[in-house]
Parts: sequence; C-alpha cells; structure tokens
Amino acid sequence: MKKNFKKKLTAFGLCAFALSSLVATNAFASSDDDYDFNFRIQGSVDNAQDPTSRYRGTTDNSNAWKVNLLDSDEGPGTVTDFWIEHKNGTNASSQHHVKQGNGSYYFPANDNGDNAYVYLTAENNNFATSTQYNVSGKWDPETGHHVAT
Repeated sequence: MKKNFKKKLTAFGLCAFALSSLVATNAFASSDDDYDFNFRIQGSVDNAQDPTSRYRGTTDNSNAWKVNLLDSDEGPGTVTDFWIEHKNGTNASSQHHVKQGNGSYYFPANDNGDNAYVYLTAENNNFATSTQYNVSGKWDPETGHHVAT
C-alpha cells in the first residue's frame, strides 16, 4: 500500500512539473504588443530613430516585427520607410515602405536581430526632399506572427 502511494505521488509530481513548465514557457512566448513611438523624420536620406530600444528575444527571423504608422505630419496616406537596427547602425531587418493609416505591417528580421536590443528606425521615402516631419504610432520588435523570410 505504501509503495503504491509513493508511485502515485511521484506520478502526480511529474505531471505537476510538466504542466508548470508548459505554462511558464507560454508566459514567456512573444506576444503582439503595441509600444508607442514618436520621432522626427529628417530631410533627404538621414535616418531617424525612436530613442527607446526594445529586446528582440528570438532567433527565428520569421517571428515578425511590426510597425503601425498612425500619424504623419507629411500628410494622410503618405509613405515612410521603416526598419529595425542596432544602436550602432547595423540593420536587423530590411527597409520597408509603410503607408500612414493602413494598419499594422509585419516584417521578418535578419540574423542581426537575434536576441538583441533593436531600435525602430525610419527615413523619408522621398529621397530628394529636405522636408522634415513627425511620425507616431505603435511598434513591436517580435510579435509571434510568422512571415516568410
């Protein structure tokens, strides 16, 4: 009787451990968050950058980063180019056109975006203009959404 109780107790303990491990893993999985950004796009092809870095804690390049350009002083429906990069300027993704007011865009990263702090970076898509303008919206360095790389 005592031996059978120990087996049941051990089995229960193993099940409880497995369940708590599963719950803990899901708690740390990436989620689609909305971090605010607001910065000034420079004229010509000068880069602008959100001053706050965010941690991209994945090695899966298809785990998309996102940007949602909610407001642009350049005007409704205008386009700004966005990408993520390290503070030193090493790109962690390709550059992408994002249209103001079109909702969230999801893009893959590259290997430089693996387990790293990255910054949302942007520039005016009209390379020859000296116009400066403010942009704001939401972004996330890793969303849990998977896109083709």
